Amino acid sequence: MDRAALKRSAVEPAGPSTPVGELREAGLHALLGYQIAQAKIATDAVFDRSVGTPHELRPVEYTMLALIAANAGASPSRIATALALNKPNVTLWLGRLEARRLIERRPSAQDGRSIELTVTAAGARLAAEGTAALVEAERLAFDRLSAAERAMLAELLHKLAARR
Repeated sequence: MDRAALKRSAVEPAGPSTPVGELREAGLHALLGYQIAQAKIATDAVFDRSVGTPHELRPVEYTMLALIAANAGASPSRIATALALNKPNVTLWLGRLEARRLIERRPSAQDGRSIELTVTAAGARLAAEGTAALVEAERLAFDRLSAAERAMLAELLHKLAARR
């Protein structure tokens, strides 16, 4: 083996390596949780560029807004359950969305003690525009995957999430 090959073998990992940083993954490569965490780094960057920074939204705020837009009348408790968040944090995030006039909290027509959430016109626009921007940004950022592969990956991740 020549000197250049020896030097490369000392620096380049054998087998699967981290997507960035080129560290050996060893047994981590086969772990779904590890691969999901690595993918989350990439998807968070896409979110920040396409929706987060331009609209000053955190991922949890956008997700709540999109869920409320799709589920008018949902309660804060249902949002907390859906996102596995504690109720005080949900109250905080909803307060931020309400302060920006993206959602409204109203007493339930059936039970005045309960709260129903709805989006405002501005909130509905932002949820729709944000989703469209994310779909396109993910398509471009993850162009290594075909449309069918992206759909399959989304379905497989949904199946994993449904197990909780």
